[in-house]
Amino acid sequence: MRITAVRIRNFRGIKSLDLELGPVTVLIGENNSGKTSVLDALKLCLRDLGPRRRLVFDALDFHLADSNSEPPSADPIEIEVTFADSPEEPWDDDLVRRLGRLGVLQIDGAGCHSVRLRVDCVYDHEARDFAQNWSFLDLGGEQMGRVPTNALPRFQEEIRYFYLTALRDASTHFDARGPFWRPFLKDSQLSPDRKAEIEDKLREVNELVVSSHESFSQVQAGLHSVQSVVPLASGEAVSIEAVPGRIFDMLTKARVELGTTTGAKIPLDRHGEGTQSLAVLMLFSAFREAHEDGAAVLALEEPEAHLHPSAIRALWTLVRGFTGQKLISTHSGELLADTVICNVRRLARTSDGIKGFRVQEGLLTPEETRKFNYHVRQAQGALLFARCWLLVEGQTETWVYPAAARALGLNLDREGIRVVEFGQSDAVMLAKVANALGIRWYLVGDNDGKREKEEPRLMAHLDGADPADRFVFPYPNIEVLLLRNGYETCYSAHMPEQNLKKLKKHPGDPGYRQEYAANLPGKAKTRTAADIAIEMENPGGAGVPPEIRAVLEKAASLARGDSP
Repeated sequence: MRITAVRIRNFRGIKSLDLELGPVTVLIGENNSGKTSVLDALKLCLRDLGPRRRLVFDALDFHLADSNSEPPSADPIEIEVTFADSPEEPWDDDLVRRLGRLGVLQIDGAGCHSVRLRVDCVYDHEARDFAQNWSFLDLGGEQMGRVPTNALPRFQEEIRYFYLTALRDASTHFDARGPFWRPFLKDSQLSPDRKAEIEDKLREVNELVVSSHESFSQVQAGLHSVQSVVPLASGEAVSIEAVPGRIFDMLTKARVELGTTTGAKIPLDRHGEGTQSLAVLMLFSAFREAHEDGAAVLALEEPEAHLHPSAIRALWTLVRGFTGQKLISTHSGELLADTVICNVRRLARTSDGIKGFRVQEGLLTPEETRKFNYHVRQAQGALLFARCWLLVEGQTETWVYPAAARALGLNLDREGIRVVEFGQSDAVMLAKVANALGIRWYLVGDNDGKREKEEPRLMAHLDGADPADRFVFPYPNIEVLLLRNGYETCYSAHMPEQNLKKLKKHPGDPGYRQEYAANLPGKAKTRTAADIAIEMENPGGAGVPPEIRAVLEKAASLARGDSP
C-alpha cells in the first residue's frame, strides 16, 4: 500500500496544491517552494496525529495570505491523503479484509481499492483555540459515517511513515533512545544461561580493572564516609563499575566506530558530516530489513547533504533499493541525473501560489526520451532547477551568451537562467519538458533555412504564450553577427590560410561576412568563441551586440515572471 495523491490547502506557504505520488517521487524546487511542507504535512497526518484531540498543528502552520493576516482569521487547513491500488500493484487479500473491517475501504467501478484520509484544522472562535478533525472519505469526497474511533491508529499501523530530515546527526540517531538504533539494543536473543555466563565474565573483568587501578581504592575509601551521614545498603556499600556488569547496561553504551584510511577506528560522531549522514541512512535501511512489518513510506530530505557528487550517485542506487515508497526532496543535479524524469515533481511559486509540475508518462516519444536522457538528464540534471531556459543553437552561443551577461552585469544564476544548447538534441523536446515542468523557455535561432523547419514545430508548443515570448531569429547566424560587431580580428586569428583563399568576395562586398562565416572550420568557431567571451568582458572591447543584449533582457524578464 502506498500514497498515490496528496491534496493540501492553506498549509504554511501552500495555498492550494495537488500532487500525484509514485513508488519513487523526487521533489525539486527553489528554497521555500513547499518541498518540506509537503513532507511535513504527510508526517502530521500519518505519524503525529492520534485518536485523541492532541493538537498537531500550531498557529504558524496556517497559510497567511498577506502581512495583515493572522492565524485565527486564516482559512482552514485541509490535507487529504489518498492510498490506492491498481491492476499493476494490487493490494493483497489480507490487507483488503483488514481495511474492510475498519470501514474505511472504497472500491470503484473498475474494482480498484482506495482509502482517503482527510485532516483539517480551524480556529474555533467560541473555544478561542484551534480545533482539528480527521475523517475518512468515500469515492465522492464526502465524509464516511460509522467509522470507529480507533480507525485512525489502526490504519496508521498499516502504513508506517518514516521521515529523515536533512539534519541527520549521528550522535542523535545512534543514541540509545534513537528510533532506529534502540530496537537493535533491545533485541537481545540470549538465553538466560548464556546471559548469566556473560555477566559473570563482565564482573570478573570489572574487578580486574578496579583492582589494577589503585586510585579507585582511594575513591572507595573516601565514599565510605557517606555512611556516616546517610544510611546506605548493607554489605559492599560502594562499588565502582568500570565495565558494565549487565547486558542491558552494556548495550545502552554500545557505540559504532568506523575505520579510517590509516586503519584507526574512530567513533562515528567524530567523522565528517557526510559520513554521519550516510551512516544514518544505512542504519535506517538495516532497521527496515530487520523490522519489516507493514507498508512503509520513507520521506527523505536532501539525501545528498555533505556528500561528494560521486557518492551521491552511488547513494541513490542504495536508496532506490530501500523497501517501501520513497519521497525524496533534493537540490542535487547529480541525483536527478539518475532519476527517471516522470518521477520528478517540480514545485514552483506562480502568480496563483505554489504549484506542482510533472512530465506525464507518454509526453515524450521514445526518441525524445533517449535524447532527453542523454543530453539533459544524465549530463545536465541541474537544468531542471532553472526558472528559464535560454535555448541556443550551438557551442559558440554557449560561450558568448554567459560572457555577454557578465559584461552587462546580469547574473544568470541569480536570475535562474540556464543556457541550453539544442543543436545536438531537439528544441521541441526541450520545449515540451520545460512546459510540463513549468520552466519558461526562450529560443534564439539562426535566421536561415532551419527557421522554416523549426518555427512551425515550436508554434505547436507555445503552451498559451505569445510567440514573441518563446522564440526569436535575430541574425543569419551568430558568427555573422559577431563579425558585424567588431570581432573580425578574433576570427582572423583562427581562420586557416587555405580557407581564406576559397573566398570569392572581398571585405566590404555584400555577403562577404556570410561567405567568411561559412568557410570557418568547426574548431575555429569554438576556439574563437572562447576568445570572444574573454574580449566581450573587456571594458575596452567591442561590447555586447544589441541583438544579444535584447535576448538576455527578454530571458531575464521571463525568469522574473514579467511575461506569460
